[in-house]
Amino acid sequence: MIKYKLNLVKTVRVAEKRARQQKSNMLLVALVCFGALGLAAFNTHLKIQGMQRSIAAENRRLRAVEAEYKKYQEMHVSIDKTDIELLNQLQMNRIYWTKKLEAMASHLPYEQPISYWITRFGFRGNNFNVRGYGYITHNQEQLLALDNYLNDLRNDPSFSSVFTTTSLNSAVRSDEDNRERISFDYTATRRPVARARGGR
Repeated sequence: MIKYKLNLVKTVRVAEKRARQQKSNMLLVALVCFGALGLAAFNTHLKIQGMQRSIAAENRRLRAVEAEYKKYQEMHVSIDKTDIELLNQLQMNRIYWTKKLEAMASHLPYEQPISYWITRFGFRGNNFNVRGYGYITHNQEQLLALDNYLNDLRNDPSFSSVFTTTSLNSAVRSDEDNRERISFDYTATRRPVARARGGR
């Protein structure tokens, strides 16, 4: 007769260990889920606070606009003939620079070896000051080229309609990498601006 010995204690211990492992895994999963849920809730809370701040800021801007509009409605603004004349005068005295700059560039000598460039310009008062330079040829034609350029500007209607006189201020020779060049500057004077009558 064969006898068998059963170790029930070992089987119970294995089952208990497996149960503890499963419980630990479930607890870890639950902690991860709660952590993700808490992070999502915190993120949502931050977004809601940001939206509330944005809404409050927009409400403040709206109240400011409404207050300005109410103030504007309460004002009794009257536009008389003097205001209309002043506005018309300002409109007439505007300078449209596109045509002026196009004339300045299109009349510059550009064919080799006589090529000229504008390097700086500025408007102050009624004077439009322009600087530039060009290279000197063996025929010493730089002064003639500058004179022809300024005459072309004086005869250009898009330029002379605003600038009544154009004068050469200086023409200075210098050397650049063993090549002679001439620096020039000229001033175009704007037609005197008529003032509106009856200004306040």
